[in-house]
Order: sequence, then structure tokens, then C-alpha cells
Amino acid sequence: MLMRCCHRHSSEPALPQSRAFGLPGATEHYAAERPVRAEHVRIELELDFEQGRVTGVCTTRVSAVRSLSTLTFDAVDLDVSRVLVDGRPARFSNSGTHVRVDLPSPLEPGHAAEVAVHYAARPRRGLYFWGPEAAYPDRPRQAWTQNQDTDARCWFPCLDTPAQKATSELIATFPEGLTALSNGVLVSDNVQDGRRTQHYRMEQPHAPYLVTLAVGDFEELTDTSGTVPLRYLFPRGRREDALRCVRRTPEMIRVFQEATGEPFPWSGYAQVFLTEFIFGGMENTTATSLTDSVLHDARAHADYNAEPLISHELAHQWFGDLLTCRDWPHGWLNEGFATWFEVLWKERADGQDEADQHRLADLDAYLGEVKERYARPIVSRRFHAPLDVFDRHLYEKGGLVLHELRRRLGDALFFQGLRHYVSRHRHGSVETVDLSRAFEQATGHNLDAFFDQYVFAPGHPELKVEVRYEAEDRRLRLKVRQTQRTDSGTPLFRLPLDVLVTTDGQDTSHRLEVTDAEHFFHLPCPTAPTQVRVDPRRDVLGTLEVDKSVGLWLEELRAAPESRARTEAAHALGRDGGFRAVEALGTALTDTRLFWGTRAASARALGRIRTPEARARLLLALRAEHPRVRRAVVAALGEFRRDAEVIALLRALLQSGDTSYFVEAEAARSYGKLRAADALTVLETAATRASFQDVIAVGAMDGLAESQDPAAFPLVEARTAYGQPAFLRRAATQAVAKLAEVAGRQREAVDLLTELLRDSMFRVQMGVFEAARTLGDRRIVSALESTPMSDARARRAARETVRSLREGEPQARELASLREEVDALKDVTRALRERLEVLSPASPAPLPSSPKSAKKKAPKARSKQAPARKKAGKPGASGRRR
Repeated sequence: MLMRCCHRHSSEPALPQSRAFGLPGATEHYAAERPVRAEHVRIELELDFEQGRVTGVCTTRVSAVRSLSTLTFDAVDLDVSRVLVDGRPARFSNSGTHVRVDLPSPLEPGHAAEVAVHYAARPRRGLYFWGPEAAYPDRPRQAWTQNQDTDARCWFPCLDTPAQKATSELIATFPEGLTALSNGVLVSDNVQDGRRTQHYRMEQPHAPYLVTLAVGDFEELTDTSGTVPLRYLFPRGRREDALRCVRRTPEMIRVFQEATGEPFPWSGYAQVFLTEFIFGGMENTTATSLTDSVLHDARAHADYNAEPLISHELAHQWFGDLLTCRDWPHGWLNEGFATWFEVLWKERADGQDEADQHRLADLDAYLGEVKERYARPIVSRRFHAPLDVFDRHLYEKGGLVLHELRRRLGDALFFQGLRHYVSRHRHGSVETVDLSRAFEQATGHNLDAFFDQYVFAPGHPELKVEVRYEAEDRRLRLKVRQTQRTDSGTPLFRLPLDVLVTTDGQDTSHRLEVTDAEHFFHLPCPTAPTQVRVDPRRDVLGTLEVDKSVGLWLEELRAAPESRARTEAAHALGRDGGFRAVEALGTALTDTRLFWGTRAASARALGRIRTPEARARLLLALRAEHPRVRRAVVAALGEFRRDAEVIALLRALLQSGDTSYFVEAEAARSYGKLRAADALTVLETAATRASFQDVIAVGAMDGLAESQDPAAFPLVEARTAYGQPAFLRRAATQAVAKLAEVAGRQREAVDLLTELLRDSMFRVQMGVFEAARTLGDRRIVSALESTPMSDARARRAARETVRSLREGEPQARELASLREEVDALKDVTRALRERLEVLSPASPAPLPSSPKSAKKKAPKARSKQAPARKKAGKPGASGRRR
């Protein structure tokens, strides 16, 4: 089965070149050979902050799997001075990427040897030094590591593959005023001659990419979760801000232990907040690194928290650290699980509505990547660097696949299978087949077809559902079509679709089994239903458009038990735009009993409608008590361009401020959209206002871009300068690209983006690629192709940007949008034609083009498959998006 999976999906299905995941020059990647097993790694390191340099020795104990006379370590840009094998000098060669050691005598199977490599380096990757400088005088002095995917080799010689698990110890020496964190437990701490040496030991095996070192001037708090000791390290003076992020860690551990059936697997758990960290977080075994940009004050906490990040990295202590993907194509077994556990934590800690809302964001992120970039199998082997697969498919789609599996099995069997998987493979290396087989053993369900569809093939089901009540036959007819294109490897899916029908105040649950391109389902329904909630909690991994009467949407917005169903109703009514829709949306918007997500969706729908009545409803809610609802209202008001009253109200809000940073930021964004005469003055003032992650200043940059005023160009250009905060610089870079054409400054924009490609701030550098695609100027292609980039994510983004520019992405997007509109009109026309053919005088008029909707599980329904000739009909021509 292992060979079948690997061979079957070793290369991707043919996709149009503009949508292919594998870029030119990509190669197929498989797990590295393992002629030896690493047993223990000991790293002794001297850190020189002034030079950004390390010197040290790394001693690796290996045991032979087969007879060998040479041993090769991954080692990038390490200056190796000597190598000892069992204490004796050995000959070696250093290619700059590998160190090849000639063993004094052949190492036979089962025999062990210790290989000590003495080296020095000024790492470009893996280990990073930071400190104050003229442009950023307050930046703290720190050194920290970030190894995923293959950057451990940039600061110590190693067998750098996830499957090479070994125990480890790290002995670091650094300036006396600092402290260090590494894996495992601290076994000694000494100071001599102004230098401090701390020795950490990790007694359980883990992968090389999980070895960590963080050095800095930190405050520390301690806690416990049962018998598990906890440490929190953070910048001085940020105690309360740190606690806002991590205080529920003990409860998270208890929830995750119960879910996995596995007690916390390590000696303890530490979390350290680091400056300029290039990821949100990194799940080093026992010692997670976190970006300090998530530290936030009480004002930000009203509508922001870091718990998705905290729970994600904690979940990795089981999925990624205890059970580790054998090689990176199967990295979703690390990242997909951690993403799913974010939702599980939301569900257990904050309730089902918050969990559904979080999962909606995951679905939107994945669908956005499919629309804007590519669709690929989750397990893909063809890429340039392993980090290429660390995308929305690996994270969000991976988590959604697990939710889909839970939906099909039910909670009892799902958690039974999960616990068996963890127990069977703890401290091991896993591939997708191991997950499938563990669930099969625990539940009796053969899941080969499920994983073939959702993991080893690209795409997702794109469902269109028509709901019609046939009064004469006293039944409800549902026409279900799968409209995804299947000519690029995306399959026709087999999936359950849950429908809840409300008649006479009672819900009846049906589970429809969808297997073909088109089905008709007839559900007994003695009286006209008041609600027909298709997939009411929006569980399906895919897109869903439901075409049904306005009356059903109105009732569902008013009374559906599931907040997600109400939210989908709000989206649908925003497309209707009639008086009843506006009235219902306005009522929902101001109903404080409703979940904030539904109220925010109602505000966005009113903004799309843009009638005087919709505007009046939004103005009534401008002071809504929930900050996320207020933010949605302010954003929707940005749709009423040059409206004097709206301009005056948003100006007053920006001048007087709001209790929420994010509401002020959204007001700045909307003020630019309104094209107010004083937009530049008002927004330039807002850009000076301090806020969490500089969100207000970022909103001001976005607003200046939306203003499309040529005079805004120099204002945003000035904010890209080195010395400005990173989040602000990135937003200003995007604004430069959006204003360049109207300002006639395209050449200057190209020059600026070219310069920023070499910026030392990773966030800024990554922002250049998005800005370049927005600008659409091919003169930057040569710079994108010639600028050396050490980060694999940047190299991938550069290649995709070059491809987009050469294919004329802005024009292609416009054409695609027009095609989607045409396809939507065709669907409306077809639906109306069919409706006219069967319309009974008493039947309510359907909403012609409804949104993506629905969710959840239920019993059965009588199904009538479409005739074979219908199955062979023309597939839906819609885009790959809701």
C-alpha cells in the first residue's frame, strides 16, 4: 500500500500551466536514504553577537544500518576545521552543502560510532542574530533558530531529515546578561569571565528541525498543567501582554490530552516570544518559539487574541514532534492536525459558533489559494524546496480534511481512531497511509477512497443545490449538481450532504448521499417548509451554492438554530437586495442576541446592496457594542462613495477614536474608499497613531491607496523607508503599487520594489511580490529573477510573480471575473427557465442566484439519481470558487 500511494501520486495531474503547483525546474522529492540511524546529537556552541558568528563542535552518535565506509552530513556554509571519529582524526571533504567523512574503518550493521565535527559559521539561515541599530535603536539583542524545513544544516552539521530522530543536548555560551532556552531540561548554568554557559538535555528522540536555541534578555513566568511544568519567556515589561496570549495553555493541554488519549509527551513546555521571528510560531520540542508581534494590550484584546497560534503550536507537541511526518510531502500530518486542533480548541473553549467561524476562515483561505494560485493534491512531491508545500493546502485544507473525516465517522469513532493513531505511532515517523490504516483498524471503515479524493487528488466538490417545494406531490425536490471541472485530476466526489427541513415548527433531518455529477432527491414534506437548511453548519469541504426562495432565506436569518445557517442567509439576502431583505438584514444587524459573525455578515450584505434603506440601517448600527460588528459596519459604509453624511460620521470617528484599534483601522480604509476631499489630510494624521501591530496606520495606508489620489503617492512611499515599523512598511509597499498608475509613477514604483527585494525584514520582502503583481509592470521581472534570496518562501513567491507578470495576471483576473459573471448569468437563466416550466401559481418565487451555504449531519432521504444521460451532460462552467 505504501508503494502504491507513493507511486500513484509521485507527480501531479496535468493542470493548465498558469495553475500548476510545480514550477519549471521543480523535481520530485522522496525521503532521504538512511544508511545510519542518528542516536544522539550534542551541540557545543559559542555565540559572537558582534560578528553574527558561531564556533563549536557537533558530536553525533550513529549506528549503522548497512556496512559503510563514509558518512555524509548536511552542512551548509559551515567552515569545518577538523573531524574526529571515536576521538581519532578522520579525513573529510566539504562541498559547502555536505561534509563527507571517511571512516577510519568500515562501520558494520548494528555498530555505533561518534563523529565530532569542529566548525565555525556566519549563518544566513537557521540561526539569526538581532540587535539595536541606528534605524531601530530599541530592537532587543537576541539570537534564535528556525529550522523548518531544512535549515538546521545551516548552523550545525546533521542528518537533516524528519525521520532521523535522536536525543540531543545543547551547550551554549553567550554574554552574561542574557539567558537561553533549548529543548528538554536545563542541567547546568554557569557564568565565567562575563560569559554565561547553559546546558540543556533532551532525553527523548526528536527530529533535527525541532532542535532549538533562543538567547535574549527575557522576563519569565512559570505555571503548571497537572504535573507538566510550564515556562513563559517574553520581553521585559510585557508581562500582562504575554499572559493575554498564553494564560489558557494549561487548559489547552488538558483538552488535547483528552482528545489524543496521550498525556503531554515531554518533560515540560516553554513558550518564548522573539523579535522579528520569521514565522508566526515554531513548535520546537518542549520549547515553542513565537513572534512577539502577537503580544497585545487590553484594548486590542477586545477583538483579537493569539490563541489560534498558541493552540496550533501546542498541538504540534503531539502532531509533528511525537508523531513526525516521514518526509515533507506528507507534512499535512503535522500542519493539518495542528490547524484542526485550533478549531477543536475554539469549540471546547469558546463554543460551536466560534469554532464554525474559525473554520469558515480556514475554508476561505484554502479556496482563495485555489482561485488565485493553484489546486494541488495535499501530498505533492514535485517542488523546488520543501517549504513550497507549506501553503493553504497543507494547513487549512489539511485541517478541513480532518473535519470532513470527523463529520463522516461521528465523534465516537473519529476520536477512537485518533487515539489509536497516536498510540500506534508515538515517537515514530508517519505517512498518510499510516493515518488511514490506523483509522481503519480502530473503526472498521476502509478510508482509501476518502484519502484518494481529498488528499491525493487536487480540488474539492463544487455543489449547486436547487430547492423546490412541489405542493401537488407534497414533497421537497432537491437537485444536487457537482460542477467542478474534472479534466485536471479533480474527481467526482462521494460525500454525504445534510439537510434539515422545518415544517410546523419541527426539524426533520436527512442525509443525502451524493455520488454522481447530478442527483434528484425527493423528500416527503406534507406541508410547505418554513426552512430548508442545506449543510446548516457549513461542514462540507468545498463550495456550496443554494438556490431557494427568498422566503426560506428570510426565515432562516430570523430563526435558524445554527449561526452559520443564519450567516449564509445573510449572504444570500445581500444578493437579493429587495426591501424585505434589507429589513431582515437590518433587524439581524442590531439584534444583540445573535452571534457576532451573523451580524457582521448582515452589515457586509447591506454594504453590497448600497440602497438608501441599507445605508440607514448601517448608520443605526454604527455604535454597535461588539467591536467586530462595528468594524463590519464601518467597512460596509465605505461602499457609499462621496456620501456627505457618511463622510462626516467616519471623519468624526477617526478624529475622536474608538475603543477598538481595528474599528479605527477600518474607518481609515473606508474613508479612502469614500473619496472624501480631505482624505489625504485625515489619513495622514491617522497614520501617526500608535496601535497594536500598527493596524491603524496600516488602515490609513490602505485608505490612501483606495483614494486613488495622485498626491497620496509620496505619502505612502515615505512609509516604506527602513526604520518604519515592519507592518506599516509592507502596507505602504502595497499602496505604492496601487497608486503608481494614477500618479504616473510606475518607473519609481519599479525601482522601489527592486530595492525592497533585498530588504532585511522578511515581511517587507514578501510584500514586494504581492505589490509587483498588483503593479503589473514587467520591468521588474529581471530583478525578480536576478536577486538572490535565501528564504525558500521568497524564492517560490518570486517565481510565481514572474509567471503571473509574463502571463498578464491583472488582465487575466479581469477576464476570469467577466467569465464568472457570464457563467452566473447562464445559471440564473437556466434556473428561471426550469422554474417557469414547473412553476405552480402558489409557489414562492426562488432567489435566482444564491450563495454558498449550509452544513451538518442527519438521517436519510429517499434519493433518485439523475438518468444516465443527465450524468453525461455538460459539467458546470463555474469557477473553482464559491
